[in-house]
Formats: sequence, C-alpha cells, structure tokens
Amino acid sequence: MNDEISLEKMKILLVDDTPVNIDVLSKSLTNEGYNIFAAPSGDIALKIIDKIVPDLILLDVMMPGLDGFETCKKLKSKTSTKDIPIIFITAKSDKNDVVNGFQLGGVDYITKPFNYEEVLRRVATHLKIRKLMTTQNDLNKTLVDLNDELIDGRNQYQIISEKASDGIFRLDQDKKIISCNSKFSSLLGFQEPEIIGTPIENLINVVSPEEIIPQLSTKRFGERATQNLEVQFCINEQSPIWSKRKFFTLLVDSFGIWNQPKDLIDQKNADKKFLGTLGFIKKPL
Repeated sequence: MNDEISLEKMKILLVDDTPVNIDVLSKSLTNEGYNIFAAPSGDIALKIIDKIVPDLILLDVMMPGLDGFETCKKLKSKTSTKDIPIIFITAKSDKNDVVNGFQLGGVDYITKPFNYEEVLRRVATHLKIRKLMTTQNDLNKTLVDLNDELIDGRNQYQIISEKASDGIFRLDQDKKIISCNSKFSSLLGFQEPEIIGTPIENLINVVSPEEIIPQLSTKRFGERATQNLEVQFCINEQSPIWSKRKFFTLLVDSFGIWNQPKDLIDQKNADKKFLGTLGFIKKPL
C-alpha cells in the first residue's frame, strides 16, 4: 500500500437522520483533514450530491422515507454517481441486510456504536482506492493490492458476524474457510484460528461431496442462492464434544459474493469477479 497518497480535502458525504451520529462522525473525520458534508435523509442527499460530488458516502441503512438501500439503488443507477464508493452504517446484524448491501454495490459496512479507529482506517482505505482510480490510472498494481486487502480482510464481516444469532462462515474462490464467527467454530468444537484455511469439504460428512459442495459454495445470489441445505458437519476429534457426538446436521443458507451489484453480474462483458461464498448456519436439526 502506498502510504504517501495524500487524502487531504477529499470529500465525504454523511447521510444519517440522527444528528448525534452526524456530529460525532463529522468531528472525527474533519480532524483527519477531510471535507465533510451532511444530509439528514436519502432524498436530500440525492438533491445535493451532484453539487458536492463526494469521493465517499457513509450511508445509514435505517432512515424514514427513502432508506439507505433505496438511496444506494438510485445512486448506482446514475452515471454521474454510480462509481462513488458507499459504506453502509447499520446497527443491525440481519444476514439479509449484509448480503443485500454488498449486492447493491456497497463497498463496506460499519456498525453502531462506532469504533472510531476502525472507521477511520476503513474510510482511508476506500479513499485511497477512489483517488487511485480517478487520478492515478498507471498504478493498477497498487489498486489490486488495496482491493485484495479488503477482499481478504475479515473486518467487513467480523463485527456484524459476532453479533448475529446464526453461525457464519465465508469461503474463498477455492472453497476454503477464510473467516467465521465464534458460533460456527465452537459448534464444531474448534477455536476460530484452527478452522481458518480448512477446505469446507474436510468439515462435512457426505458420500458424494461433488453433489453438495457446489450448493454449499454457491456462486448464486438472491432467490437463486442456496436455501435450507441440509449438511452433516463433522465435530473436531480433539474436542470434548466429540466424545458425545461425532456429527451435527445443520441447515445452511449460502450466498455468492461478487464485486458488482447484482443487476450487473448477468450482463455480457461485465467486469465481474467472484469473491467467494457467505454461509449462514441455522439451528441443528
């Protein structure tokens, strides 16, 4: 990563109907040298955005009137605003909101209450990508490195996944676990670090893995995603749980994650890249 890239005076639009959230974020980001603009609703944000033309938008999900997801759809439908990166702000951990946000074109999530050090780091990373994309087209390798940092990092799921009631895991393109929450790992008798890097095939008990693995590591999304897939997971043989039971039969929902909004993925010649699979474990049967 190029730490010499100057982000001073880059413009950030905060969209939130809660004045306290606007105030605390504005102060923190202003102290970093950014130019901060604010809108108390999605409708107002859409009216002023062409005049501001921000480099980054922090967009609250839950707002009266036009909510964050509808605002994002409208921004992504306009040529002048479709490339502006959007970080969603949410206090929710609902899996559908997580998947919906990324498929609508959001680049990241931050959750309330805010961890300001983490907010500043994520904002800076996305602003660096934005600046490279708009002013330094010759630094393609740096862009790739920055994007890989975001794709490979656990941060975009870690906070929300630990608050979720379901077990959550994420697979890379090679069907290996690259992140999970404690509910998933502990259910199978693992510590989180022990399970990272494990092929998902090694954790299931099935006669014909070629039939179930494509569903478990699906590339599909929306209504075509995997829903209520019955999977028998193996318990860690080194765990005390193993003496009581060897397997857990669980239901799994899986969603393919792409680098494009879902309305662009099916277009011919779209610049699309499969990032992996996000899975949600439901209660044992």
